[in-house]
Amino acid sequence: GNLPCRGIALWLSHPSFFDIKSPHLFSDATTSNGSLDVYQKQAIVNDTDTLSVHNALQDCSEFLLIGDAKQQLSGARHLVPIECLAPGETLVVPLWARGDRVGDHSLKLSVGSCANTALQTGVSRVMRSRTFDVDLLVTPSLRVNAFVRPSSKNPQERLLGIEVENMQTDISVQLVQTTFSSGHYQLVPIFVSKQKTVPGGKVTIGPRQTINLMYRARPYQGHKQESLEHSSPLQTTMPEWFTINALRQYIYSNEKPTRLPEPIELIYSNAVLGDHEGIDCVHSSLQNYIVRSQSHRRRNMLRASYPMIPEKYHHVIFSLFETFGIDFVLFWAETGGAMRSGHHSITGIDLGVPHDYVNEALNPPEEGAARAWLANTINEREMLIQSIANRAGAMANRHERVLDVAMRVASVNKGIQDANDESKSIMYVADISITIRNHSWRYGYKGRLDLLSPADLEQLFASDKIRLDYSGSRSSWSWLEKPTFSFIVGPQQSVEVNAKIACLTSGVVDIGLWKLRAAALEPSKNGTVEAESIAAKAQYGSKSLECTIYPVLPCFISVVDSQE
Repeated sequence: GNLPCRGIALWLSHPSFFDIKSPHLFSDATTSNGSLDVYQKQAIVNDTDTLSVHNALQDCSEFLLIGDAKQQLSGARHLVPIECLAPGETLVVPLWARGDRVGDHSLKLSVGSCANTALQTGVSRVMRSRTFDVDLLVTPSLRVNAFVRPSSKNPQERLLGIEVENMQTDISVQLVQTTFSSGHYQLVPIFVSKQKTVPGGKVTIGPRQTINLMYRARPYQGHKQESLEHSSPLQTTMPEWFTINALRQYIYSNEKPTRLPEPIELIYSNAVLGDHEGIDCVHSSLQNYIVRSQSHRRRNMLRASYPMIPEKYHHVIFSLFETFGIDFVLFWAETGGAMRSGHHSITGIDLGVPHDYVNEALNPPEEGAARAWLANTINEREMLIQSIANRAGAMANRHERVLDVAMRVASVNKGIQDANDESKSIMYVADISITIRNHSWRYGYKGRLDLLSPADLEQLFASDKIRLDYSGSRSSWSWLEKPTFSFIVGPQQSVEVNAKIACLTSGVVDIGLWKLRAAALEPSKNGTVEAESIAAKAQYGSKSLECTIYPVLPCFISVVDSQE
């Protein structure tokens, strides 16, 4: 045309299938080099990075290509539009398609523009658009699953395993890099199962083979983590508290929520596998693509889980990221054939952090609910509450372990010497350090830890689920002195107690025998918990307000005299 174009936008039917970078003019020679790779590679990738990101749900299907950058749509803040497309100029939009889900897909891309056209009757805005249909068949390449295990050595940690299976029958795949993002956890690789490697140290999975990648998920020791451990959860800007307050306001107040969630600081944990170049997932457009994909999936999940909450309120009730969830991305490349590369992702990995906070929002606020004058309004409110409660009830089988116990040997000394030969010991005494960890971010806990000796198991088998698989000797060791400890532990904190065991002989023994009973405490505004602040039981409360916990794994220790 003979007039400049402004306000050109792109709409995608499947945002998670496309990665888009900032548009440029065809005549711009600076973009004609090889920098338009879908993955921005760099020689050195930090093991850990942090980045503050917007935590509001956003529509990721629209992108402004030409116009004022300040008017860029919320789902594409990284994409910088050009100000104006002059007559005769051509716009180039770098766009990559990826197979986000296996199967047949019909994708639609629409480009719409508004141009000022002078007519005899004045100035009008003429809308023009063009739609493109893309049929895509996605076949499986890798199958990726995640599994979680407790850590017997450190109760603050979880062991996270990633199982990767090469689904192809004739092509090997190299694993390039793994990247995790979380608002709370740092992921540290601890083990890669033995597999064939090609020259150069690259980790390779052959056709129809499987590999396990093991990681240690531990709280990130940054300033955000310190503030979480030493302040009241009532005073934090956690996304969980935002949802509790916003959802409660939506249900019980005449004024609907309007405030957006605060930004969240994500911890990115990177591990380059082999001698590949690293991939920047934090300070590149790839990070924005991952965020857009997460937003698209979460919006779909919320629509299915909360059908009675209009979608227009989702962004002021729910956040994009939760504090304790983990998102995972695996980058891979083929070693033969078409030499394809790509990435697989898993969002919302659940480590079993206690407390389904959505339940708490269903209880009326302390100052009372807004009065509903019409019976229809009362019925609608009750139907909404029940629909959310039923959704929360679906999480009843979710594995939650509020408290965990870890034991380690502090020291071993000779106890009682043989009367006939003082150089020999007939009993060894070991000092045991015991750590009790509270995984809940919402409540403190007051409880009692009972340490059990093997001789006590016979009378407990009938009434308690305490290590039915215990196969150790019933007389090889026993706890000494006080076998019971009372404790109070705050949210996301730990307490330590000390005990002693006596062993007849040196060697390895399993001392994972204990029973822990606890009740939740309500933290005060200054973050402290008191023995009298028992959390009130509400109609829709957490199922972990009172709990009895047993060991699920053996705890082997080595009893060897330090002087031997």
